[in-house]
Amino acid sequence: MQKRLLSLDVFRGLTVALMILVNNPGSWSHIYAPLEHAKWDGWTPTDLVFPFFLFIVGVAISLSFSKHRETGEDRQDLTRKVIRRTVLIFAFGLLLNGWPFGIPLNAKMASEWDIWFFFRRWTDIRIFGVLQRIALAYGIVGLITLYLPKVRDRILAGLGFFLLYELLMRLPLVVGWGAGDFTLENNFVRWFDIAILGNSHVWHGQGVPFDPEGLISTLPAVVTTLLGVFVGDIIRKDWKHEEKLSTIFTMGVLLFFAGNLLTPWEPINKALWTVPYVLMTGGLAMIMVVLTSWIVDVKGWVQWTKPAIVFGSNPLVVFVGSGILARSMNLIRWTGSNGEIITVKGAIYGNLIEPYFTPINASLTYALLNIAFWTIILWILYVKKIFVKI
Repeated sequence: MQKRLLSLDVFRGLTVALMILVNNPGSWSHIYAPLEHAKWDGWTPTDLVFPFFLFIVGVAISLSFSKHRETGEDRQDLTRKVIRRTVLIFAFGLLLNGWPFGIPLNAKMASEWDIWFFFRRWTDIRIFGVLQRIALAYGIVGLITLYLPKVRDRILAGLGFFLLYELLMRLPLVVGWGAGDFTLENNFVRWFDIAILGNSHVWHGQGVPFDPEGLISTLPAVVTTLLGVFVGDIIRKDWKHEEKLSTIFTMGVLLFFAGNLLTPWEPINKALWTVPYVLMTGGLAMIMVVLTSWIVDVKGWVQWTKPAIVFGSNPLVVFVGSGILARSMNLIRWTGSNGEIITVKGAIYGNLIEPYFTPINASLTYALLNIAFWTIILWILYVKKIFVKI
């Protein structure tokens, strides 16, 4: 069992490392195409990071819940843990969105600061985000796993989430919105989030108020996590390892092709987390689990795995920490001798990296240095056996 789990730790670590790579370029204007999200429909390797992480969350739910039950914990105890973790992960997401909550990191912020700054920050904070989606998916799938133990019932639950999503996206519920429209401007996901949360509490990164981690698109994201539970259940079965890998691989191939076959009717779209996107990315996640297990568990090629294991050992630390660090490096700023505004990131990137590379390679180098920095931090925590769990 321990060797089989090693490949899952490696898969999680590689996913987290890729997340740091794509989230921290030196310049958002200079990024290699595979390290950039698809503009709208379609996908790139970067669009696999989030669903892969949700998938591995589902695998962990299956394995950890089984372990807790073996130690005598009842369903009520596990339910309380699920709810507590859901609330805490969601809260960490809000912390990240609201950072620095009025802490005066530059002169302008200091001049505007007063005792009520912290409270005013809540008037325009983005409510949802990556951690918030992880929290909701974990919470919902955790409860499904606890209260629907039969595979058939879990499959029906997943299909129910798909059906609800499709009905909301395709029925003419609001004039001028939805009704099968999967464009950025007029999709039902956007209308619903604005109606419930308001313009000021959703993301504005694509030119219009639209949250790629909003409420409606969380429904199919739950299914992504549920697919991980199915794989975790297979891993727990008393089968030969080769039989497990064969089953998971077959499921992965079927889901991957099913997702692509549906594209004439619905696009593969990460921002809307469409059904074809769930099937395609879920299938690829299964295939990657099999590939990683074949390399690590079957062939025993483990010499290279330590950095990946270290990276996956504290995912909450690296996600929250890297987000706070990146925001702070852009907010801590001063006025240069020529009157230009200089940030910490700009000073490091402009003086130590950019002059020595082409623009696109300088941007990539900065991202790789981020990975190196967090590898050191996480390695120290790993050696000291410090693992932040909630």
